[in-house]
Amino acid sequence: MIQGRGVMPGRADGFALVSARPFMFAHGVDPGTGKIIDVRSDLLDETMKGKVLVFAFGKGSTTGSAWLLETIRQANGPAAIVNIETEPIIVTALILANRLYDVEIPLVDRIDVQAMQLLETDTLLRVDGDAGTITLLGGHSL
Repeated sequence: MIQGRGVMPGRADGFALVSARPFMFAHGVDPGTGKIIDVRSDLLDETMKGKVLVFAFGKGSTTGSAWLLETIRQANGPAAIVNIETEPIIVTALILANRLYDVEIPLVDRIDVQAMQLLETDTLLRVDGDAGTITLLGGHSL
């Protein structure tokens, strides 16, 4: 179990989608599919829908909130988000998704770099935003 800080409440299980780079939602995700379209991303052509999106920190414009919110509205958002340090742009979208669409996406941050390296794409994770924990459930998707 990895201890962090719970930023957004809730609990979700999902297969990890891990980026080694900072991540940008604005012009980086197709809201209609959840597919990552940022050509600079190491997750290019991957789909975030239903995954635990893991990245160190966000980058980009304040419109990232709108892009993430629209992705969630179209039911193509991540199941949960894990960061080393989250940013207000991401949290704003998750707060609005909860208020407007009754969608709860837990977010845990302030995990250290060594713990982040334990998280690999396709590993099944449980993110608990209330407790601020990430549990490696094992297994890999096919």
